[in-house]
Amino acid sequence: MKNTISSVYIKVATLLGGYFAVLSAVRAFSNGFCNTVSRLIGPWHPGLAFSFALFIICAALLGMSIWFSKAKRKPRVDFALLAMGALCVVLLCFYYTLYMDLAFAYVPARFTHVLPSAVFLLMLSLIAYVAGMVLFMEAIARLRDKTLVVTLYWLQFFKCNPINKPPGFVMLCLLAGTNFFLFLICPMRAVAGQLSLPGVLAALFLLAALSYFCTFVLSLSKGFELLNEEKLRAERFKSELITNVSHDIRTPLTSIINYVDLLKALPLEHEKLHGYLGVLDKKSARLKLLISDLMEASKASTGNLPVNIEQINLSEIVGQVAGEYDDSFRARELALVLRLPGEPTMAQADAAHLWRVLENLFGNAAKYALPGTRVFAEICVRDGQAFFALKNTSQSPIDLNDNALMEQFIRGDRARNTEGSGLGLYIAKSLMELMGGQLEIKVSGDLFAAEVGVCANEGLHWV
Repeated sequence: MKNTISSVYIKVATLLGGYFAVLSAVRAFSNGFCNTVSRLIGPWHPGLAFSFALFIICAALLGMSIWFSKAKRKPRVDFALLAMGALCVVLLCFYYTLYMDLAFAYVPARFTHVLPSAVFLLMLSLIAYVAGMVLFMEAIARLRDKTLVVTLYWLQFFKCNPINKPPGFVMLCLLAGTNFFLFLICPMRAVAGQLSLPGVLAALFLLAALSYFCTFVLSLSKGFELLNEEKLRAERFKSELITNVSHDIRTPLTSIINYVDLLKALPLEHEKLHGYLGVLDKKSARLKLLISDLMEASKASTGNLPVNIEQINLSEIVGQVAGEYDDSFRARELALVLRLPGEPTMAQADAAHLWRVLENLFGNAAKYALPGTRVFAEICVRDGQAFFALKNTSQSPIDLNDNALMEQFIRGDRARNTEGSGLGLYIAKSLMELMGGQLEIKVSGDLFAAEVGVCANEGLHWV
């Protein structure tokens, strides 16, 4: 408490001493100012050298008292705006000091007889001095707290919005025009005795509005950055959680599968034991597949899978994948209508990832298509892009929209009577995005249509 009081006393004393030094220096420079003020405070004043030395000492003491003070605060005003405002105040006081008639034009007539010119000059000098010292103390405080550069919002704004972009260019024009009016037009009009105080105040208001607009834009940008960081952190946490949990589950699951295999090799007399072992074998295999899908989905969504883009024959890969599902289609009485171009269709993609995507689409058709119907698959090239489309009639009604089917753990079979984890289309979409391609799903009634697009020519990329 005592330190705070003593610090206040030091600041008040140094401010008063500095004002006395500045007043003495101005009186030494201007005879007119000295003669006018001498009527009120007397003719005596120290020399210019003494006034300069006293001001330096007072400014140094004031700066040290602020520097070693513990009263830290968060600045909320752009320092560039504060400096321009203080400079404008000093210039206005200087202009009105030179042109007393212009200054008294803004003073009501009933106050002119109680406001002598000496008092008015002392008031202007005091206002100019206070404006300059406030700027000085604010600069010292921000240097102490290492926030001077941080609170130069103009620099940060132009860093985020360079002048070669429309927002930065427009803001630069407004800022340059305002400063041109304040620090070139206003002095010229003041010399001519035509300074307009409302115009100066309007320019200052515009400068303040632009500065606070920059602050608002920067706060929005910072908010978006924080949201993006939080989103990335959440995605990373989810991926790590899935990976770790899947790894922890896989270890005991491997032991279960191994012991089931050992039991199947032993002679079992009871008939029910064969049924129990069959259930264990089936469920453990399904759980193993689910864990593998979880890990693959986690890696695909976060881009942790290696991608080897090369030129491949899309027609050949589609034909091979379709051949693997001949038995599955025949078992469900599905007729595959495969329409391939007469010439090989070359594309830029990762062969392993594309195989996984096509395998998922044909597998879904084999599981969910209405028995006794046809499944259409075709390849076409449009605008330098190669497309593979697969269409089938769903056995069960699809009550989900197009995008929902590619979300995690979403299955077209709401009753979940078929095998599956609900991650297939999500993994396929993530793999296509990793390769720079796309996967689109369209549902119209019971008609399910999937379209895979990849670059057909080297050097082309999706936008």
